[in-house]
Amino acid sequence: MEQKDTQENPAKAAWVPAILSAVIALVVWSSSRRTGIHLGGGFEGEGEDLSVLWTELPFVVLAAGVLPVAVWLLTVRLLRRIVGRGSLVVIAAAAAVGVTLLYAVGLYVWADQLHPAYVRSLGSHLHL
Repeated sequence: MEQKDTQENPAKAAWVPAILSAVIALVVWSSSRRTGIHLGGGFEGEGEDLSVLWTELPFVVLAAGVLPVAVWLLTVRLLRRIVGRGSLVVIAAAAAVGVTLLYAVGLYVWADQLHPAYVRSLGSHLHL
């Protein structure tokens, strides 16, 4: 029943990559060096800033949830008349997974970099 319903309306399955993307973004963001320092992982709590929990985290997870859904729906809308319904779900899923991977890599690059001014303030003993 679920597969037939998805093939009739391919947009109904867009929530699956949204949830997976949000979980991936949460894992990438929370495991980064930058987030670790903000959450108290610096030397003796140096650099601790818990405001990232209500400033960065909601935007990271929200963007991760909205982006694959937007790509999924755009793919379905653009290719609805060109591609068969069975293939449309596969193509939309591939596009959503692709944008999720791009978002995760971009998030990793952004969140895993330390601000140069912060690195300079730590002194020359820190070699990154």
